[in-house]
Amino acid sequence: MHAARDIAQRGPSDRWLGNWGSFILWSGFGFLLLILLFITWAAPDILPFLPFIFLAGAGAIVLFQYPLLNLATVMCGFVLIVGFSAGLGIGEALYGLYYLAFLGHWFFTRLILNGTDICPRREERVLLLFLILATATIPISFVFGAIPSFVMGEWLSLTMLGFYWPIKEAVEKHPKGLKVVLGSVIFVGLYVLARNLLEYRSDLANAEAVWQIATSRAITNESLLMVPGLFCIVLFLRTRSWWGRAFFLGAVLGLFAGLILTQSRAYWVAYFLGAGITFLFVPGKDKLRMLTVGVLSAAGVFAIAYIVLGEYLLLVLTGLFDRFLTLETAVTKDISLINRFLEAKGVWLHIKVNPVLGYGMGVPYRFFNITYLYSESKTFVHNGYVALWFKFGIWGTGMMLFLMLRFWMLSFGNWWKKLAAPTPRIISLAITGAITALAVTATTANPFYQNDLMFMYAVLWGIVGGIRAGGKRWMNSDSELAIPDRS
Repeated sequence: MHAARDIAQRGPSDRWLGNWGSFILWSGFGFLLLILLFITWAAPDILPFLPFIFLAGAGAIVLFQYPLLNLATVMCGFVLIVGFSAGLGIGEALYGLYYLAFLGHWFFTRLILNGTDICPRREERVLLLFLILATATIPISFVFGAIPSFVMGEWLSLTMLGFYWPIKEAVEKHPKGLKVVLGSVIFVGLYVLARNLLEYRSDLANAEAVWQIATSRAITNESLLMVPGLFCIVLFLRTRSWWGRAFFLGAVLGLFAGLILTQSRAYWVAYFLGAGITFLFVPGKDKLRMLTVGVLSAAGVFAIAYIVLGEYLLLVLTGLFDRFLTLETAVTKDISLINRFLEAKGVWLHIKVNPVLGYGMGVPYRFFNITYLYSESKTFVHNGYVALWFKFGIWGTGMMLFLMLRFWMLSFGNWWKKLAAPTPRIISLAITGAITALAVTATTANPFYQNDLMFMYAVLWGIVGGIRAGGKRWMNSDSELAIPDRS
């Protein structure tokens, strides 16, 4: 009784918190292990993978002792779920458990064990409130006929925004945090590039008609090519070593080529818009370097295409050129784009009935699909802003627009007000361009219910928040970020 009264009066001691915190964390790991054993029992086909599951669990326990390494691992491990294959693979399931355990551990240790104020800024409080309210709409969504699997998928995509806080902390407090985060993002981008190129090459090899070669495309994870590409441009401008410049130039070349092969016109426009914002504000010598990067990238892409594609090159260029020429008339003549306008029109009928509260996640709507000429019921809306209003009403749309505008202002403020050293400043400027680019693509490619785009938003916002929160430490941080000249 006396111990309980002392705890009530003075609060729990550090030892008490540490003991119970360790117990809860280890219990959590044990619970996850039981889940894995149950999955193995329910699906005997994966029994041979059981030793690897135990090794993965042991490795995770070790990783959780090293926060920065753990963050890099969970970010690089994102490549396990960047595809859009049907069903749930063992790798995706393991990553999902690891990712949720990572976020759960981070929030538990900061909020419960350390008593850290994780939301000192207004935009962080809005982000946390948005995630809480979005989760609270799950019961409402079932009232409106939501499909459970789509509810879970959309909610898991939104939880990717939870990466904001670990990334912000790493950038703010760890000397190598920004370098680790940027390296992880570029790794993910290069992985997606390699996968897309292999799939594209396979499509060309399996093509049975000329038109299939001309129109072949690798249309997945465009944002994971675009944003790392914008980062590599500015890192090329600030890297001091020749080997570093060669690496980033090669990365820009490859990522740009990968983005071209997606044949996604919205991302083409967005990429040049993002790079254009950087070009507009950098000094004259950096403008010359960017033009050099552009020329070398174009020449390099053509040379590599000639070597790799061979006799297919002319057909591929014809398809790309035709796609480029449709930019001007896409809004009025492209049937796929017109179909997305009809989607938005169908959703708008629901929004007018319930504009304030919204319908929640996973709720289907119906519209007439002119591509296949039938009335289709679906949950995904290509226009991201219309989708936000449909699912979360005015409150959710307003909060998300506030977050996008606020982090845009913070990133540009880091550059314009010279709140950091040259390297983190120009990274902030690249993020300004990336946020602008993603805001444009959101009109035709909904980012708010896709893992890769929510992951990328969390990365961009987390870097900006970390640089801003780091304060004076970032005024002399170039020595921590620059790749040394060993030539």
